Amino acid sequence: MNIASLLENAKQNYSTKVAYKYHEDSITFESVYEMAYRTASKIIEYSEENKPIVVIANKNLYIPSIYLGIALANCYYIPLSTEMPISKLQSIVEFTETRLIICDNESKDIVDTLNFKGNIFSIDDFCNHEINYQKVNERKNRIVDTNPLYVIFTSGSTGLPKGVVTSHSSVVDYVTTFADTFNIFEDEIFGNQAPLDYIAGIRDIYIPLIKGCKCVFLQKNLFSTPKLLIEKLNEEKITTICWVSSALSICCQLNVFKEIKPKYLKKVFFTGSVLDVKYLNEWVNILPNALFVNHYGPTEITASCTYFKVDNNYEYKNNIPIGKAFKNRNVFILTEDNKIAKMNEKGQICVTGNCLSLGYYKNREKTKECFVQNPINNEYLQLMYKTGDIGYLGEDGNLHFCGRLDNQIKHMGHRVELGDIESCANSCVGINETCCIYDSKRSVIIMFYSGNTNAGEISKYLRQSMPSFMIPRKFIKIENLPKLYNGKLDRQSLIKQAGIEI
Repeated sequence: MNIASLLENAKQNYSTKVAYKYHEDSITFESVYEMAYRTASKIIEYSEENKPIVVIANKNLYIPSIYLGIALANCYYIPLSTEMPISKLQSIVEFTETRLIICDNESKDIVDTLNFKGNIFSIDDFCNHEINYQKVNERKNRIVDTNPLYVIFTSGSTGLPKGVVTSHSSVVDYVTTFADTFNIFEDEIFGNQAPLDYIAGIRDIYIPLIKGCKCVFLQKNLFSTPKLLIEKLNEEKITTICWVSSALSICCQLNVFKEIKPKYLKKVFFTGSVLDVKYLNEWVNILPNALFVNHYGPTEITASCTYFKVDNNYEYKNNIPIGKAFKNRNVFILTEDNKIAKMNEKGQICVTGNCLSLGYYKNREKTKECFVQNPINNEYLQLMYKTGDIGYLGEDGNLHFCGRLDNQIKHMGHRVELGDIESCANSCVGINETCCIYDSKRSVIIMFYSGNTNAGEISKYLRQSMPSFMIPRKFIKIENLPKLYNGKLDRQSLIKQAGIEI
C-alpha cells in the first residue's frame, strides 16, 4: 500500500462526496483525484523520479491534491511555511537541492526573494494542465512503499532545522491504524487546525481518503478568537478535531464556554505538548459524552506512537498519561545503561516498528546518532529511535511523559526535570502557561509565566509539592508565551525577549 492506493480508493468509493472545504469553497474526491493527476502530469515533464519538490504555500484547498500529485509522479514533497524567516527558507531550499518549487499566489512574492534558479510553478498552473494517464500510471506503478513521501523540516528556533524523511508505508500504516483504532466513519467531519506543512496535518489530509469523511480547513485567525472558532465548529457541524494542546487551552483561558459551546463534537484528540489537566477537565465538563484522547509522538515516528483515552468520570489532578502504543509499534523505556526500566523508573522513551522515519535528510551522522540498533535485541537488525524524551511505565500499565532529556539539569547536586516544575505550576490557580529555563552560568532556575497571579503565590504553591531546590529563583511574567507556528513553545524566542543569556 502507498498513498496512490489511498487516492484510488477514494475515487472508487467516495467520488462525488466533498473531501475538503476551506472558507466557502469545497472539492470532491473526484476533483482531488483529477487535480492530482494534472499535477503529476506536469511534474513528470520537469522532474526525474525520486526527487524532492518544495511546496511553499498557505493553507489552501488544493494542497492535498498537490501533495498527491507529487507522490503519483514518484517524487516526494517538502512542505515549507511562509512564516519561516526568509533566510531560513532560502537555506532549506538550497540544502534540498530541489529544481522545482510549487507555490500559491499569496506566496509568490516570498518565493521570488529566494534567488531560486530552478522552475517555479503556481498552483494555478496545474489546474488546467492536460492529464497524461499513461505516463502518470507508469510512474505510479514504480512506487515502492519504502520510498519517501515527504520531508518535514522540524521547526527548530536556531540553526538549520532537521529534515525528517518519511515513507509511504509509514504514513499509510499510521492513518489506517488511527482510523481503525478510533472508529472513524464516513459521516465524520474533521476540523483541521494544524498547518498543512506540519506533521499533524497528515491525519486531516489522508484519513478522508481512507474513510470518505470530510475535512474542513479552519482559518488560522479563528484560533485567536475562540468564540468565532466555536461558532465555526457549530456552523460546519464538526464532529472530530485533532489539535495541538495550546489550541484547546486558549478556549479555556479566554472563558469562551461561558458564551458558547460546541454542539456536534464527539471526538477530541490533542497532541504536540502536554495539555494541563485543568483545561482537560473543563473540556470534559463541557462535553461529558465525547471521546478525549491524548497523543504522543515526535515527527520521527510519523505523528504519534501512543495514545491515552481519557476517563471522563475521573477528575485528573496531575499529568495525563501518554498511554499505550498503537498497534504495530513497540514503545518502551530504556535506562542509561540500555536496560528495560523497572516499573515507575524513569528513562528514555524509545520506539521500534514500521512507524520509524527513514532518518534525517542528507544527514547520516545525525541519523546514526538517533536511529540505532535496539540494544536489547542481539538476534537481528532492528532499528530503534531514541526520542530524547523522559518517561516511565506506571503501575496502571500506561506510559507517562516527564519532559526532555535536554531539559534535564543538574542543579545544587540534584537531577531536576524542568518539565516537572512546569507541570506542577500549570495546575496553580491563575496560571495560564509556564516555561522554565536554566541559567547554568548563575545556577538559577527561571520561570516565565502568563496569567493573573504573582510570583509569591506561585512560589508558595510550588513549595507544597516539591523540595526547595526545585523552586525557581526568578519569575518573569509576560502577557503571552511565544509560540512557533505549529503551536509549540518557542523557547529560544522567549529567552531573547527576556534578555537573558543562557
